[in-house]
Amino acid sequence: MPLRQILGKARRTARADEPGDLPPLSSFRVPGKRAVRNSVVATTLNQEVGRCGFSLSTSPRQQPNAERAVSRYFRHCWVGVAVVCGASGAAADPLPTVASINLCADQHVLALADPGQILTVSWLAADPEESLFAAAATLHTLNYGTAEELLRFHPDVVIAGAYTSPFTRSLLTRLDYRVLELAPEESLADIESNVRRVAAAVGQIERGETSIGALRRNVATIAAARPAIAPTAVVVRPGGFTVGERSLANELMTLAGVRNVAAEQGLDRWGSLSMEALLRSSPDLIVLTGYRAEQPSLANMVLDHPALAQLTARHRTVTVPAALWACGLPQSLEAALLLQQAASP
Repeated sequence: MPLRQILGKARRTARADEPGDLPPLSSFRVPGKRAVRNSVVATTLNQEVGRCGFSLSTSPRQQPNAERAVSRYFRHCWVGVAVVCGASGAAADPLPTVASINLCADQHVLALADPGQILTVSWLAADPEESLFAAAATLHTLNYGTAEELLRFHPDVVIAGAYTSPFTRSLLTRLDYRVLELAPEESLADIESNVRRVAAAVGQIERGETSIGALRRNVATIAAARPAIAPTAVVVRPGGFTVGERSLANELMTLAGVRNVAAEQGLDRWGSLSMEALLRSSPDLIVLTGYRAEQPSLANMVLDHPALAQLTARHRTVTVPAALWACGLPQSLEAALLLQQAASP
């Protein structure tokens, strides 16, 4: 039966008290990942152990306990198997396979996991306007963040964002997939936290710690080079938006040694700054993002305002690509470097 019919039938039987009209797991007829894994593991083990003169049989009733049977077998009989088969030692556990359905999660995965571990990343990861790892992303199958797309991959772990579709995350969890949710990075501490969590999820803990160590060293280097007198700066994004307090961009500006005009005026996170307020502030440095500058849009027309053109003609400007701080990554420190270089007299 097609998956659409299965999900449609399940939706009609959903209980009204369940969030998102999500039906109980028993309404689905799609086999869970654990059931598939148990069957594959038991069958494969019987084939391998049979070559060595052993047998591990599981009846249909015993099938749900296949993983425990495998564990008991290896715990009690591994020495015998090694002797009979001439094994030189226990094989290392394979690294988990991973699927990512969020732009920021994609980039953490591409930075930390081996290419062979990555089954799919979201389509935004291959867009150089959005992603710092666009070239690497094109080497993998792209997805649009739906649960149906991921069923054919059977990943060991799915990395999602805290704002990824709740229905997708709930459905994958109820189908027994391990789903790791990442909150947006609003600080350097958040970057470290998410690097550590993704590294653990993909079995690359040492690589994650190496990345965090390099991040801390780079932070110290940039902090040591701050200018003696902090110049004022304002970020002007398409549509007249800027960045305020409690944002990664603001922390990177502080690290670079520049004063964020919008934050000093009480703007929180991502908001807008009127042209009048921008002109009154007369910042030392104007920060542009260059986001899709070649694509005509109403948002980019704001940047063509004559008053802004006069302001940029009189003050220093720097372009910091939006991808550098749209997601919090160790590579986001390049934004602080660009700001610091532009702020230097």
